[in-house]
Amino acid sequence: MKKALSLLGIISILFLSSCGRLFKPESTATATVTATAIPTRTAVPTATVTPTITPTATPQIENRISGLNLGTHLNDSPETGTNIAEEDLRALIERISPYTHWIRTYSVQGGLENAGSIAHEFGLKFAATAWLSSNLVENASQMEALIELAKTGAVDLAIIGNETLLRGDLTARELMIYIDWFKKAVPDVPVTTTDVWSELEKYPGLFSVMDVVAVNVYPYWDGVAVDEAVNAIENWYFKAMEKVNTPASRKEIIIAETGWPSCGENGDAASQAAFFNDFVSFAQQMDIQYFWFDAYDEQWKVKDEGEAGACWGVWDGEGQMKPGMEKTFEGVFEENTRSSKIKITYVPPMDSTGKLEGYALNVNPDDYRVVVYIYVPNAKGWWIKPEFRNPYTYIEDDGYWSTSIFTGGLDKQATRVAAYLIPRDYAPPAAAGWSSLPLELISESVARDEEYRF
Repeated sequence: MKKALSLLGIISILFLSSCGRLFKPESTATATVTATAIPTRTAVPTATVTPTITPTATPQIENRISGLNLGTHLNDSPETGTNIAEEDLRALIERISPYTHWIRTYSVQGGLENAGSIAHEFGLKFAATAWLSSNLVENASQMEALIELAKTGAVDLAIIGNETLLRGDLTARELMIYIDWFKKAVPDVPVTTTDVWSELEKYPGLFSVMDVVAVNVYPYWDGVAVDEAVNAIENWYFKAMEKVNTPASRKEIIIAETGWPSCGENGDAASQAAFFNDFVSFAQQMDIQYFWFDAYDEQWKVKDEGEAGACWGVWDGEGQMKPGMEKTFEGVFEENTRSSKIKITYVPPMDSTGKLEGYALNVNPDDYRVVVYIYVPNAKGWWIKPEFRNPYTYIEDDGYWSTSIFTGGLDKQATRVAAYLIPRDYAPPAAAGWSSLPLELISESVARDEEYRF
């Protein structure tokens, strides 16, 4: 309690003192410690030793990825308190700019206050992190720097803390105070925090203050085999959607960190390239925004994470893209061997009339349809929806589908809904008050999902 009161006091004083300043506004996972740490204030700043990365002709990329996390301590450690020179930061960003839409940094100090303007110069969006810890004075410095930068228009997404819950540095309540501080200071810039799902799901109140729910997801640290890694993310994603999306609140879920090392235990270049290819294919199909971890290898991470910590980058420490990664940027994807699935992601609550929503995965939307049934106890059983003459629900390119399940009568009293993924030339049974659905429907469909209404 004393810590929370101290936090409120510091934030109140700093927020009030900054009100008069003028800025020119412009427009599951498992526990892991893979984010770039922030230098301590006791270290004497020096120039970061960044390898010279000679600019080359801008390549023509067929498939730019959603985002890259950018750690800049390629050959030194953030613990030394070094600052990165603007020209070195520019070289790092220029190298990766043709390959991504977003970049993210883990601080806006130590030279990284220039990252947003450089990113915009190269046509990229910028996600800026205020690194928070248990040090309230350092936190205030980070917050003020982020707010000042955001007011210039350089920040497209503000991230307040990374894995602070996982490390136990802050409570959820304290984190919400920091997020609220930013919202009041810069209301036009979307804001979130990033952490592992096992922590975030404990505090659903956090979702209400996050403009997007941003999660660090690492099958590697979960001990999942590389050929099952995307299946694990897929399963987690739908569970997270059910937790986050309620009748009162609908939030986008983004993956703030995911990746695979090219060295260390269960890490090698082939596995990294395979997971990268499979994950990007899945994320693009589902239209999920994500930040791949990491842009470059950072040797200092060996100290805390072992050998694997040094090799999460798409590029190595000399700026060379690792073998096999180029295939994903060329838009060449391995054949998807994951099983076809259908998932109901939103069920209208009892006595409401919203649409049923879901996703169909690992099928060609042109070749399949969704058929939906509702179970109404007071109307003798199962009924096909939306209507007898047109029972098909079409699937969009990204797998999303939605349909009306309330067309009259006692529909609003339905207690169960079932969705089947069927071939487009299959005529589904026209259930009208049936006590059960025929086994034929199960055998002809490639996947099904059923949910209860409450």
